[in-house]
Amino acid sequence: MIVKRFCVLLWGFLWLKVGLQWRFLIRGIGVRGYSCPHAEEIWLAAFKLKFENHELERARMLLAKARDRGGTERVWMKSLIVERELANYVEERRLLDKELKRFPLFFKLWLKLGQLEERLGHLEVGTS
Repeated sequence: MIVKRFCVLLWGFLWLKVGLQWRFLIRGIGVRGYSCPHAEEIWLAAFKLKFENHELERARMLLAKARDRGGTERVWMKSLIVERELANYVEERRLLDKELKRFPLFFKLWLKLGQLEERLGHLEVGTS
């Protein structure tokens, strides 16, 4: 089981490091996204690669696909980070509202909401 998981992760990282064309990367992850139990880790590795190379629009597209395929809290949090980096407060707020409905007990979302309200100058909303 551990060897199988390691092979899947290794394959995912190698796939990303080879630097194949963008369409092949999306197609490869998209096909495996339904059958691979560790697909989220591959999506997040792809996101990290794009984010560290300052390709924020591509990182945003990757996370949108990951969210559509049933992303967890980690995927949604990464989406908030990208929107914050792009200074897209409207989209960040929309994502936060969706996330809080989906994961109401995930405390980091409430912290992000407070930080967003503080950045926008709505301190009375962020502290209540």
